[in-house]
Amino acid sequence: MAYNTGSPMPPPPPYINLADQGGNDPMNLHPPSRRNLPRYHSGRKKGNECCKCVCWFCCFIFIIILAIAGFFVYLYVIYKPQIPSYSLSSFSVGAFDFRPAELTLNTKIFVSVRAENPNEMIGINYGEGSSIVIAYQNTTLSSGELPIFYQGHKNVTVMQIVLEGSHPYGSGLQKAIEESSKSGSVPLDVYVKVPFSLRLDELDLHEVKVNIHCALVVDSISPKKKPNIKSAKYDVDAEF
Repeated sequence: MAYNTGSPMPPPPPYINLADQGGNDPMNLHPPSRRNLPRYHSGRKKGNECCKCVCWFCCFIFIIILAIAGFFVYLYVIYKPQIPSYSLSSFSVGAFDFRPAELTLNTKIFVSVRAENPNEMIGINYGEGSSIVIAYQNTTLSSGELPIFYQGHKNVTVMQIVLEGSHPYGSGLQKAIEESSKSGSVPLDVYVKVPFSLRLDELDLHEVKVNIHCALVVDSISPKKKPNIKSAKYDVDAEF
């Protein structure tokens, strides 16, 4: 059995008007705060521009290489270049004197170098800075220079060159040369450096240096007897 105490039930809690908390100014109502999310920009456009630049650069390089190759093909077809040849045609000794008191060797050697230009439309300019050296067992005997001149088309020129030297020598050099002369086989090394440039019509191209090594064998190396060339082997390389 329930008893009523006579106390009324408590009323529900009143609703709060948000406008009352902010005063009469409705602008004081603040919405819930929001956090701004960072924006990420796509790099696709920048990457495409870089790819285009690289492609244009590669195309430009390819066009330059193609143009240069075409130019050289044109020169080859029109001018038909051929490699000039060189050979030692004669060898003679004017002086070959050992001086034991001074341990020096005085020499004077005459050589003839045959230069052949087989080209029909290309000339050759022989410039400054050439050299020719004759050595025996890595000891220099004589040295000199080639003349400066222009060699025309389909031309053969024989250059008469005088080589001289006064060099110290070791105690065994004289004996080695005398023994080689008695056996009739004197090995010599002839080193030639020739700077030249090709001329196409009126145009002179870039200078090239040709290095020639001739392994020469003569039967003697004495002014009393004219030496005979027994063999000659040539090695040629170029410096561009």
